[in-house]
Amino acid sequence: MRDQAEALLAESRARTAAARAAGQSYVVAVHQMRTAQALVLLDRPAEALPELDAAQAYIDLLRADGQHDHQRMLHMVSASLPPPSEAHGDLGELEAWILVGRAMALTRLGRWADARAIAQSARPLSRGWSRRNLRRTLDGIDAEIARADGTSREALGALDRVVADTALSESQRRQARYERAAHLSEQGQFDDAMREALLLVRDADDDPALAARARQVLGAALAGLGRDDDANATLREAFEGFRRLDDHSAVVAAAPGLAWRLVSTGDPAAGCSVLESALPSARSLGDEQAACDLQAALGTARDAQGDSRAAVTAFAESIRLAEILDDTVRAADARHGEAIVRIRAADPHEAVEALSLLDQARGAYAAAGLPERAAECSHESAALLGRLGSYDAAAARYAIARDEYRAIPDVLRGDDPGALADCEYNLVVLTALANTPQSPPPPDAFGSGGHLMQHQRTAT
Repeated sequence: MRDQAEALLAESRARTAAARAAGQSYVVAVHQMRTAQALVLLDRPAEALPELDAAQAYIDLLRADGQHDHQRMLHMVSASLPPPSEAHGDLGELEAWILVGRAMALTRLGRWADARAIAQSARPLSRGWSRRNLRRTLDGIDAEIARADGTSREALGALDRVVADTALSESQRRQARYERAAHLSEQGQFDDAMREALLLVRDADDDPALAARARQVLGAALAGLGRDDDANATLREAFEGFRRLDDHSAVVAAAPGLAWRLVSTGDPAAGCSVLESALPSARSLGDEQAACDLQAALGTARDAQGDSRAAVTAFAESIRLAEILDDTVRAADARHGEAIVRIRAADPHEAVEALSLLDQARGAYAAAGLPERAAECSHESAALLGRLGSYDAAAARYAIARDEYRAIPDVLRGDDPGALADCEYNLVVLTALANTPQSPPPPDAFGSGGHLMQHQRTAT
C-alpha cells in the first residue's frame, strides 16, 4: 500500500507540473487533489492541506471565468465535438472530492469537528447515481470520525455498520470488531468488551498481530472487572505476541502500563522482566524518550523488588538519557525516584545524597512550571530531615512545602488532598519538640509518602 501511495504521489506531481505548463487549470486541480490523497495515505496529512487549497483555488478561478462549464456542456451535447476529456471534467464532482480529501486529512490530524463539518458540506455534492463512490467514501469518513472522536453511541453505530458491510473485506470487518471491543472497554462496558474480544481472538488465529491487540483489549476488560490474575496473564500474552512479531512500537507502548500492573499486584519481578525486554525495542526504534521512561519505570520496579542497587543504576541511566535529550522534567522525575530509593537505605550518607537529588528535582520542577511536584520534593525532604532528627531544618522545609501547597490551586492538589494537612500537623509536632527537646516525636510524625506522596490526614 505504501509503495502504491508513493507511486501515486510521484505520478500526480509529475502530471501537475505538465498540466500547469500546458495551461490546463482543471487538470492541475485534479492532480493536486490526487497528490493530497497520496499524502494522506502516506500519513502526511498536514502536507495534504496546502495541495487541496491550491486545487480549490483553481476551481474558484474556473467558476469565475465561466468557460469551463460552457465548454463541457458543448462537448456533451455536440455531435461534431469529441466527448469530454480529462480537461473538461465536472467541477462539482472535483470540488466534492477536494472536500473529501480535506475531511480525510483533518481526521488524520485529530480535528474531528472540522472534519465532520467538511464531510457534511460535501454531502449535497455527492447526489446522483454517478457519484455513488463519493457517497461510499463519505460514509467511510463519517465512520472513521465517529470511531476516532469517541462519541459512544455514534461510534458504536458506525462500527456496527462497518462490521455488517459484506462489501468490505474480512480484514476490514475484523479491524472494526477490534475497534468496537476497544471502544466498549474505554467506555467501561467491560462485560461486552470481554465477549467481543474473546470472539475476535478466536476468529483471528490466522492474524497474530490482530490477535495480540485483541488480547490486550481482553486484558483491559478483565482488569476492569477486577479479575487481576486473568488480566495480568492475558496482557502478558498480548505483550509476548507483540515481541514475537517484532512490533517494537506496540512493545514500547504496552510495557510501562503492564509493568505497573504487575508491580502493583505483587509481582515486581515480572514487572522488571517486562521493562527489560522492552528496552531493545526502544533502541531499535531509536526512541530515547521511551528508553528514558522505561529505565525510570525499571528503577521503580527494582525498588519494589527490594533491589536498591539495581534501582539506583536504572534511575541513573534514566537521568543520563534525559540529560542527552535536554529534558529537565524527565531528569527531575528520575532524580526524585532515585532519592526515594536512597532514603529507604537508612544510611546517613545515602540520606545526604537523597536530599541533594530532591533539591535538584525541586528546582527543575519549579523552573518548568510544575509547582505541585516541587512542593512534593520539599515535603519529602522535610519528612526525611525529621526522621534524621534535624528538627530545625525539617521545620524550615515543612514551612516551604506548606506555603508551596497553599499557592497551588485546589484542582492540582486533588491527587494528594492530605498533603497540606500533613505539613501543618508536622509543623505543630516540631514546635512541640522545640519546647520539650527530650520528648520523642509521635509515631505518626514525619511519614514519607514515597513516589506518590500520599497522605491520609485531613485538615483540622
